[in-house]
Amino acid sequence: MKVELLYFDGCPNHEPALRNLKEVMQEIGIPDEIEIIQVVDNDDATAKRFLGSPSIRINGQDLEQRDETSHNYIMCCRQYRTGSTAQGYPSKDLIKQAFQRVMSRQV
Repeated sequence: MKVELLYFDGCPNHEPALRNLKEVMQEIGIPDEIEIIQVVDNDDATAKRFLGSPSIRINGQDLEQRDETSHNYIMCCRQYRTGSTAQGYPSKDLIKQAFQRVMSRQV
């Protein structure tokens, strides 16, 4: 399974996102092999299909499944919705749901 975390330098939310990602991977028994990718400018954002910092992709699919429909690749902070609140990094539940989606397709 290919797991990527994309971010830009100075993003205050990539460390909490990485921590949540590692904890979920440990909880569900997936090896902690994460490719950490720094995005350096808008051209790089377009080339890497970067939807904002931090972004997590599992087997090339964005955590929120926006990758196929969104082409707004830009250097910006990203917001993740959890119920009625938003925060700058994905919750463990959102990450876990993404892994479950991917694993159910592999069966």
